[in-house]
Amino acid sequence: MHSLDAGPSAQPTQSAVSIAGQVTLVTGGAVRLGAAIVRELSAAGAQVVIHCHRSLHEAIALAATLPIEPLIVQADLRSPDQTREMFVRIVAERGRIDGLVNSAGIFVRAPLIDLDDQIWEDIFSLNLTAPQRCIRMALPLGLSSVVNIVDVAAWQPWRGYAAYASAKAGLLQLTRVLARELAPTVRVNALAPGPILFPENFSQIDREVILSRVPLQSSGHPADVGRAVRFLLEERYLTGVCLPVDGGAGLR
Repeated sequence: MHSLDAGPSAQPTQSAVSIAGQVTLVTGGAVRLGAAIVRELSAAGAQVVIHCHRSLHEAIALAATLPIEPLIVQADLRSPDQTREMFVRIVAERGRIDGLVNSAGIFVRAPLIDLDDQIWEDIFSLNLTAPQRCIRMALPLGLSSVVNIVDVAAWQPWRGYAAYASAKAGLLQLTRVLARELAPTVRVNALAPGPILFPENFSQIDREVILSRVPLQSSGHPADVGRAVRFLLEERYLTGVCLPVDGGAGLR
């Protein structure tokens, strides 16, 4: 008779990787979901590096609330030179980079009739090119785990968001490709937030319509994303996955 008890011959349990003490860069970490990610990782003991572009004042205010003093770096990630200078400073100040959360991005509605090359290039530059550049520059600096923030738009066709959805779909595929290419040294995962923080120009009616389609019938909280990012950074046996934090919105 077989016992459900694995007994003494069972494999020992492997603990998660602790991010305490790890140097973790969060791009776009000064505001919105990026700030929630920074709060969660700092509370877990990480040495967080907050990247910002135009949100320096917000980054300084956020830093004052954290249990561990972060490093703040400022750069336009569309610029290879500024990105390179950012990594030089991080290494000079912290010595290495263990984790990378690619959260910086722009959300733009641009129907095809209004879409021009400059809008397309700006969206792709920040939402897809910048994450791969950051991963590439962090690789020789001790990088062991990456979390790319994508969107349910990566697999849902949203009218009027051709550039944004295509860039996020590209980032999701980049996650999967690099998970294979960089294994076993570096784990690469993605997280897809759903209706959590709405753009300021969304009306109350727009929000109610969106939430009516969510199985859990409510919006999420930024802290939900923060906890999920921490999980992906710490779980040693996950790579190449995309974790939806969307209340089931991606099921339709």
